[in-house]
Amino acid sequence: MKLIYERSRPGRTAYTLPHHDLPVPDVPSELRRAEPPRLAEVAEPELVRHFTELSTRNFGVDTGFYPLGSCTMKHNPRINEVVARLPGFAGLHPLNP
Repeated sequence: MKLIYERSRPGRTAYTLPHHDLPVPDVPSELRRAEPPRLAEVAEPELVRHFTELSTRNFGVDTGFYPLGSCTMKHNPRINEVVARLPGFAGLHPLNP
């Protein structure tokens, strides 16, 4: 699979930005870019094909085998762990309303 930059050809655009009459904020010189960002120049259909192809490389429950235990292996934020250990909460019966 080619990178999006390898598909790029000068003059192609997959977007058009609307013109606006808003004031341009004054950005301090130390935060300004030295040169414009390097953006790929591709046509819209080619861009859609590229991201569709990338999405097929992601695993999905509808496209492949989903391993056992995956539903219990989700990330639990630390705050949830702290709350679960609070006195009066940790000893509750799971079926308690």
